[in-house]
Amino acid sequence: MARKNYIYLALTLVCLLGIILIFVFDGYIGLYDSLVMDNGLFVQHVDGDQWDDNNEFGYYIPSAATEGSDIEFTYTVANRRFSAYEAPVAVTLWYGQDKIADLAAATLSAGAFAEAELTWTLVAAEVRPADFPEDEYYNAIMVITRGEVERRIRVNIQPIIYPAKEVVVTPSG
Repeated sequence: MARKNYIYLALTLVCLLGIILIFVFDGYIGLYDSLVMDNGLFVQHVDGDQWDDNNEFGYYIPSAATEGSDIEFTYTVANRRFSAYEAPVAVTLWYGQDKIADLAAATLSAGAFAEAELTWTLVAAEVRPADFPEDEYYNAIMVITRGEVERRIRVNIQPIIYPAKEVVVTPSG
């Protein structure tokens, strides 16, 4: 009789271990993308879950640059699967319904449990049209397309409101 109880205990522990492993693998296995945006003042890190949450409410994750500066982007795809992953990635910039520029394009390939990165720089002076008022914010949408997945970032280009003062050096004497 005591041996039969140990069998049930062992089966219970094996089932419990199986349930724990299912949760671990379900939360870890898959494709995860992230974006790092560095405008020189602060660094933003955006995970795939943040895009999903924000798109549900029609909100785009913002990034900002001051006129005359630039933003460096690093898009990372983490492949946490047992097989290799390869997909084309295209980054475009839109203002309303008009496509402004193609910023980057590449084919990302990552082996099993590896990462692949794509980096590009957005120069604010090249994005803002010459006929756009200098004292207004310019808002464009950056679209990152990876296979069938589409991510959107709002890029705000801020005008220089307070121009640098000219410093006049007078000789002391």
